Amino acid sequence: MSAGYTDILIKSALGGLLIAVLLVLARLGKHVITGLLISVPAISLYTWWWVGKSDGPEKLRISLRAAMWSAIPWVIYLAVVYALVGRVPLLLALAAGVVAWLIVVALFAVVLQGRS
Repeated sequence: MSAGYTDILIKSALGGLLIAVLLVLARLGKHVITGLLISVPAISLYTWWWVGKSDGPEKLRISLRAAMWSAIPWVIYLAVVYALVGRVPLLLALAAGVVAWLIVVALFAVVLQGRS
């Protein structure tokens, strides 16, 4: 197996492990901790290191700037889901959050792509 595929498998395993830990914490009733840890930069640390090493500091800065902007769509997603949970079926609340996130991300992508 080539090194490129090994990196992908390692990233997938780390992401899966993080999700498993969060689900265990949620099942143990640790919902506040789960909510706070969901934004842990565990995977992004490796991603930023990899982008910085392979593409250089300027490309890393572009990616980091876009990631900072991603906080706004994330908060919109959370707000939509929060507002709808308990009022509509859970799947619909989550889907509406994703649609809201996609709309904001698409708008940001158009604006930020023109600036990079």
